[in-house]
Amino acid sequence: MKVLVAIDSFKGSFSSAEAATVAIRVFNHYGVQSTGVTLADGGEGTSAAFLANQEDGHWETVMVHDPCGKVIDAKYAYVPTKHIAVIDAAMASGIQSVKTDLGFVDPVTTSSAGTGELIMAAIKHGATKVIVGLGGTGTTDAGIGLMGVLGAKFYDSYHQLLPAVIGSLALIDHVDLSNIATENVQLIACTDVDSYLTGASGAVQMFGPQKGLTELDLKHFELWFQHFSQLVDPTYQGRLAGDGAAGGIGFALRLLGATRMPGFQLMSHVAQLDEKIAAADIVITGEGQLDQQSLHGKLPVQVAQSAQRFHKPCLCVAGNIKLTVPELQAAGFTTAFSLVQQVTDLESAIREGKQNLALLMERLVPLLQIIGPDRL
Repeated sequence: MKVLVAIDSFKGSFSSAEAATVAIRVFNHYGVQSTGVTLADGGEGTSAAFLANQEDGHWETVMVHDPCGKVIDAKYAYVPTKHIAVIDAAMASGIQSVKTDLGFVDPVTTSSAGTGELIMAAIKHGATKVIVGLGGTGTTDAGIGLMGVLGAKFYDSYHQLLPAVIGSLALIDHVDLSNIATENVQLIACTDVDSYLTGASGAVQMFGPQKGLTELDLKHFELWFQHFSQLVDPTYQGRLAGDGAAGGIGFALRLLGATRMPGFQLMSHVAQLDEKIAAADIVITGEGQLDQQSLHGKLPVQVAQSAQRFHKPCLCVAGNIKLTVPELQAAGFTTAFSLVQQVTDLESAIREGKQNLALLMERLVPLLQIIGPDRL
């Protein structure tokens, strides 16, 4: 029996690499042969997963502004031999920065400028290829903050220069992209969702409430996004897959010349996932919450579909499962298991994540031993 562990990070609890370490330790203890792979799908942890699959490379730390304008230290992965920088938008524009004890900060006041500052820092450091992982962000600004940092200029109908903030979206009459910093850089936007900028499954309506947008905010933001996208992108109007990623940063990067690539496609190639699945008898994947959003390109579903191509069973582990068995199986999973051991609160579940993962792996051992490679 050869088990491949390909689990995504559990936000705030453990990374993909830590998940593999925990599972392999348990399996080795019980004599189950296993190997792990560090993955990401364009969301939080993409830069770490990229580094884990490189022979060289290191972290670069710079000071940037978080979504609320506070100066923070953020880092990006850099591979000097290839002049490649890999950035997590969540490092500078993460959702953790917009939450307070009283709830979310006013979403109108937030900005993606910090992610633009990370991109700018990487370019100045010598990067000729910049990969941006889009996921785990707390901003919903259509990427206007990022665009402003990278040289875009926004004007109203009176030819007055507007600040690169959310409140300007409805006032913009024309945009000048003639002096953007990414002109001679290969820019890749790695998305973990395939949503559009606007519409029912877009950056505002589907993901806005998770970032503090109220019902009234949703109406205003949707109208602002529609105006902006129709103005600067008359052909597609923000209706390409991935435009809605990271509150619209995916859309902004496309306007700046980025190529969109599903994060899983990139990372599975870097990690040689297909070869590892082919050599395994069973695959175990997972993420913090398995729900309808997971079906829009999240890592566990992508792993399950890869396993299906090689006719390998795929088990999923998750902190919370909101999909029915038919939905799970239609997505490619054999079945799924929850990490949570008992009724608890989210804070406790996150804090006890690695411990619960180890306990779940122990409970899976008898099942794996019964199945055996000869019965697959």
